[in-house]
Amino acid sequence: MRIAHWPALISMLVGMAIISVPTSADAAPRTVLCTGYKQCAAKGYTHGGYASVRSRSYWNMTPGRSCTNYVAYRLTRNRLVARPPGTDAALTWGAAARAAGLRVSASAPRRGDVAWWKADRGLAGKKGHVAVVERVRADGSIVVSEDNMNRTFMWRTVRRGSGWPSGFIRYPTSDGSPSGVLESLEATDGMVAVRGAASEPDRWGRPVAYTVALGAPLDRAPAETFTFSSAYFRFSWRRTVQVRGELRAYLYAHNASGTRGTDVLLGVADLEVRDDGTTRGVAVPRADWLDDVVAPVLGPVVGPG
Repeated sequence: MRIAHWPALISMLVGMAIISVPTSADAAPRTVLCTGYKQCAAKGYTHGGYASVRSRSYWNMTPGRSCTNYVAYRLTRNRLVARPPGTDAALTWGAAARAAGLRVSASAPRRGDVAWWKADRGLAGKKGHVAVVERVRADGSIVVSEDNMNRTFMWRTVRRGSGWPSGFIRYPTSDGSPSGVLESLEATDGMVAVRGAASEPDRWGRPVAYTVALGAPLDRAPAETFTFSSAYFRFSWRRTVQVRGELRAYLYAHNASGTRGTDVLLGVADLEVRDDGTTRGVAVPRADWLDDVVAPVLGPVVGPG
């Protein structure tokens, strides 16, 4: 009697095994091709020279064993690429790129794109993850190089499934002009305060000079101007001004002398400069001034004015 039950039992177990077999995408979501700078280089998988310069910061990212610093280095090696404002921890890269008008595709990777993972997606931690797309294979999988994945540098194959990137960012080559954004420009008790974020792609980490023009653009005789400089990607500055009343303010970032590019108008705001303790200042939407104002080429402005 016991023997008679074996065929049914075997049939049931085989059926369970067949049902529990994962799909190919989930069974092998990734294949590690190499780990470590030396091992990868020996196998022909490059790190682009990052191993010898990883102590430096690129795009103001954390140097060393860092996915963001590695990708920033690869992006800016032998070409100019501007850092979009808001590009901080890896999880922010996709949203920052979209806000800057860059292409972010969820399903159409291309060699040279940045693969970006949101927080806790796939193998990414709470800060997300970024990698460089090195190859796109015929079966739809991708090969990426990355740093600080499992605390090491590696190349791996990523297949579609739960570990697939949240998106693929395509960064254009910059002409060398400063790139950034005006975050706020306000007036309180005769003092104008400005905050923003900007950098110059061909002078990364060096001071960028800025001018605030009050009352009119720089090429139309503004009522008052003041200049300042900052070596930080995010900056803030305050200055007491003489002009009073309702006016429009313009923030310019100046292209450094001897480098490629031109001066750039980062943003415009409507202010009311008063002495009654109130804070007044509203940023003007970019679409409302972009076609009417052209940033003049003024040459360098060095240091605070």
